[in-house]
Amino acid sequence: MHARMRGVSRREFLRLRRTEQGKVLEVSCRALFMRCADATLAPAEPDSEWEPWMGEPPAVFARRSVDDIVDSFEQDLADAQVLRLLEPEWLDSMAAAPRVRGAIDAFRARGGVVEPM
Repeated sequence: MHARMRGVSRREFLRLRRTEQGKVLEVSCRALFMRCADATLAPAEPDSEWEPWMGEPPAVFARRSVDDIVDSFEQDLADAQVLRLLEPEWLDSMAAAPRVRGAIDAFRARGGVVEPM
């Protein structure tokens, strides 16, 4: 039986908290960048040489797509009133930067507050 793992938890780069300002979404842009970069890597080929007599098979890692990662960001952003961007310079070279920036602009347009840290 293959071990299936979903990448690292969203909690590593998205944190949603309640404060007197409302719900605050804290985002590590560095972690978001790394997750999106990882999602663009080609998956490793399964070991075609593996046979049942060899013991436990190699692990199978399921990766989320960049679209899935950004969709999650957009969904969490929909519930927030304040967005705290940790290390926002990481957004500059991210593959999904236009979509992330569009989500942030839409958040601002509906009255959300963006706090770079």
